[in-house]
Amino acid sequence: MGQNRPLKKIPVISTLALKKILMEIRRIILGAFGYVFEYKIAFAKALLIPILILLALGAIPFKEPGAALLILLIIISIFIYSVLAITTHRIILLGPESVSEFGVYLPRKRELSFILYSIGIGLCVIPFGLLALIPAIGWLIALASIIYILARLSLVLPAIATDKKWSFLDSWKATKNHQILMMVVVAIFPFVISIPEMLLSHVPHIDLLVNFLSAVTMVFVVAALSVAFQVITEKANKRFNKDAP
Repeated sequence: MGQNRPLKKIPVISTLALKKILMEIRRIILGAFGYVFEYKIAFAKALLIPILILLALGAIPFKEPGAALLILLIIISIFIYSVLAITTHRIILLGPESVSEFGVYLPRKRELSFILYSIGIGLCVIPFGLLALIPAIGWLIALASIIYILARLSLVLPAIATDKKWSFLDSWKATKNHQILMMVVVAIFPFVISIPEMLLSHVPHIDLLVNFLSAVTMVFVVAALSVAFQVITEKANKRFNKDAP
């Protein structure tokens, strides 16, 4: 008879660790709302033009746009959303004085890098979407995988917005001990805060309101990512200083 092998312990989250994660989530969510309301005047001024452009694009009645026009609209939308996100990151992480007062400025290398990394994140999650082809539970595996990748890579965006030379590898390392926290930031929080927008989208003749609400919702989602970046990098800096001789 063979000897009974001891059962391997399955790693679980301790009550203390779970409480710590919940406290960090609370800090990030409250911080996101706090920053947006604290800097509401700065946000209103700096994001006025980008939001007006998005509302104008949404109000134009395109029935069947040609391929060239469609590509142009996509490029403009990506650029405006990037400007909106970069502006939000910079106001929260660097202060209102770090952005143009009325959001008018010449694009720089920062904007190009931000767009390229955003596209890169999208390309990274595409293969995991194929997991949805697995019968029955494929969609669940695909969704979980995509959320996980977003959680591990998304910190590169606030870093680039604040002119830090980060890569996907830096984001992956920074989120190593904050995976659950980041999954809440990039998936659960955006879903919950988008519920009013999703409900109103089924109401006829209020497309302008829905588009405006979508832009405002994005500001809060980006703000949460900004605060997450702030919290995680602060902890990393404290750990580095503590370990330094």
